[in-house]
Amino acid sequence: MSRMFFNIAAHSKHLYQPIDNIMNNDTSIRKLPTNSQGKDYVVGDLHGCFSLLELLLEAVQFDKSRDRLFSVGDLIDRGPDSLRCLQLLEEPWFYAVRGNHETMMMEFFLPYLINGKLKQLEDVNGIGFLDYGGNWVRAYYQADQQCMSAEFDRGLALIREMPLIYSVGEGANRFHVIHAELISTNYESLEKVAWFDSDIDRWHEEQSIPSEVEQSLLWGRTLMLKRLNSPKVRRGLSTTFCGHTYATSPSQVLSHLCIDTGAYVSLNLDEYNDDDEDCFEFGLTLFDVQNSRWVSASYQREELIWGHYSA
Repeated sequence: MSRMFFNIAAHSKHLYQPIDNIMNNDTSIRKLPTNSQGKDYVVGDLHGCFSLLELLLEAVQFDKSRDRLFSVGDLIDRGPDSLRCLQLLEEPWFYAVRGNHETMMMEFFLPYLINGKLKQLEDVNGIGFLDYGGNWVRAYYQADQQCMSAEFDRGLALIREMPLIYSVGEGANRFHVIHAELISTNYESLEKVAWFDSDIDRWHEEQSIPSEVEQSLLWGRTLMLKRLNSPKVRRGLSTTFCGHTYATSPSQVLSHLCIDTGAYVSLNLDEYNDDDEDCFEFGLTLFDVQNSRWVSASYQREELIWGHYSA
């Protein structure tokens, strides 16, 4: 599984490009074959919680030579090790889709990506990136040189290569990885609420995802919050792992299996549901695709929580 990345030191000119080249991704959907050599796992929103991921990989005896780890995005912000999580993109066994936090980070750094200079670290685009967990980037700002550190620049280059959808395998073994949701923006007036495998195949062939679909992929919360009185499985759509909207355990609706269980929330439970006994179940969840089993680790407890999931 060879993978290519930018080398900032040798190819710094690739970091600074016109705005259209920066934000457009001609590999928005990537297809991968079934893993015939090992197992596939999917992890929920990391948000900088690298130590929790280490615990989970050790618990399942993850084999980096044969297994693959997919991520539903939001590797960064809020947790203690954002850059370390971002650097996972350099590993040949790690595959992550872009989340809304990676998108906000790219938008925040657009002026820097265009001209290569950053006179001061401020939210000139008014997107609120620093306030929504992005304050960690200040540690990598080099004011005297009006730029970010080399390792941070490397992280920006890696984000640019993140797709919006991974489509893995074929037939009964097929699954997808996205960040938020795959539903129509005007679902209330349409019989077709969720998109199908055939739609994903068409977008992949065209290498173009409609803009309204892209917004849902990054920001949508309709399915997990409203539920739409819908069944767990949507015929025509393979299991689609997602995150973005956290709960205390994995849940599924219309073939969307949400595995964001609030890893960063477990850092400081005083800020979230402190009167709710279930709050101690928040943590980072790792899902074993082949066996439909999951395991969760939290900053608030020493033991791991294991579970089995069936649609």
